[in-house]
Amino acid sequence: MYINYPARFEIFGAVKIYELVKIHSLFAYGFESKPGVLGLSGFRDLEDVAYSTVFVIPVRDEEPLSLEGVLKAIPCQSPVIIISNSSMHPLNMYKIEVDIAKIVYKTTGRTVLVVHQKDKVVAEKLRDVLPEILDEESLVRNGKGEGILIGTVLADGLKARNVAFLDADNYVPSVALEYALIFYTVLGSSESKYRMARISWGHKAWSTAEDFYFRRFGRVSAVVNTVFNRVLSYKRRVETDIIKTSNSGEHAMSMEFAREIEYGSGFSVETQELISILEKCYVDLEKGRCPALPENIEIYQVESLSPHIHAEKGEAHVAGMILESLSTIYHSRLPDERGKKYILDTMRDMGFVEEPIQLPKYRYPSISARDFLESVITESNISMALGL
Repeated sequence: MYINYPARFEIFGAVKIYELVKIHSLFAYGFESKPGVLGLSGFRDLEDVAYSTVFVIPVRDEEPLSLEGVLKAIPCQSPVIIISNSSMHPLNMYKIEVDIAKIVYKTTGRTVLVVHQKDKVVAEKLRDVLPEILDEESLVRNGKGEGILIGTVLADGLKARNVAFLDADNYVPSVALEYALIFYTVLGSSESKYRMARISWGHKAWSTAEDFYFRRFGRVSAVVNTVFNRVLSYKRRVETDIIKTSNSGEHAMSMEFAREIEYGSGFSVETQELISILEKCYVDLEKGRCPALPENIEIYQVESLSPHIHAEKGEAHVAGMILESLSTIYHSRLPDERGKKYILDTMRDMGFVEEPIQLPKYRYPSISARDFLESVITESNISMALGL
């Protein structure tokens, strides 16, 4: 893959955020490096990054066809962890997901873990080290962020160097392959131990019975990117529009990066990842809490070549994502008083009557990731590992 060489960045303390770059060639391996582009030089380099990158797929009652397509699109060199919060009755959707994983394993031999978010073994192992992630029934809370954190710890247990995240509701499997190649190229080329790659969809497809339309930006990102950039502009007193991936469900990071951030509950997770590292390595830089010092955190943003087509989940879903993301920014240490007023004004203009909600945040747990993985594999009667 060739992408634009990320030649421009903005610096926030120790956090280096690169401008959005575009793809020149989806598959360009085995060629000499070209001036002005970034790419891996050979197939061995590609394989090395792929083997060391674990993909986490959070899923909750998604269309089985789309989950199967995403699983088959991710290169077989990369292990996959499915974190499911799907229903078990009246229809056992979780069993369908397990059956899909079994078929993929039997036909490809790839490593696949399937773990249910409500697995009692998962809750038991997190109870002492991360009690706030449990609900009133002493099980892991519902929420995408909670699932992503569980998947990250399991990936750490697999000794991953990088962990990548893909949503399961992608109706075009080849797009998931494109995302994987982006992650391999960027993470394999970065010189920082603390690195992240975030994808901005080239277009977001929206369809009805009568029409099919390619939007330039998703509705959530269009709002949250604008607010995030305004808050950063007020904070630094220099206007910026550098943030293009505030709600990037498709993203990847090094395990060193993953261990240092806080994970937001629910749909705030992608926004909270950025906020967390900016708080630690920008707002609190003088306190010496930034792990990358004296070097930088590197955050890359890449625009996909393919449009993104996924399930439309309705206006309430979109509104909920916006509310959770804006609330996360509001309650962080990034906005000054002008920034908080701007967030409130934006929410009022959009028709929100509630105040910004305070969502849970979770640190990376102080736990042996390998022991956690082994416990889930050996003690659970609903989660399973294939190919380990």
